[in-house]
Amino acid sequence: MSITEAVRQFVRTYPPLADNRINVDYLPDEVGSYSIGVTPCKEWVKRYVDGSGTKQFLFVLTSREAFGEQVRQQLDNLGFYEAFSDWLDRQTAARTLPALGPGRTPLAAEATTSGYAFIPGTETARYQIQCRLTYTQEKES
Repeated sequence: MSITEAVRQFVRTYPPLADNRINVDYLPDEVGSYSIGVTPCKEWVKRYVDGSGTKQFLFVLTSREAFGEQVRQQLDNLGFYEAFSDWLDRQTAARTLPALGPGRTPLAAEATTSGYAFIPGTETARYQIQCRLTYTQEKES
């Protein structure tokens, strides 16, 4: 299984998203749509001579939300992402992290930004939060 798929499955365990479709690199125009996107980054955080080390996987969780003059709507939108960030912290503390397959051990999942309106429109907006998964990579045989 790819790390992207493992992260997608992990994000689906967040209770408010359990019954939602989570797309990959595609966010439909309908309010209430969600997607996981991969963020380019330097994968190796620390590499040892034997080929093992610590790696990172950066991703964004995005959604299409109602947007406009109603302050309550924007507070609810941002509250969803604040709660998601807290959930990532709880999952890390509880060591309930995605299964990454042989040779990879997850260390932490965390938000690297707060949630924010990335592309606001007149009636809907794309909201997102940037996240990081760090894990150890064993040396390849």
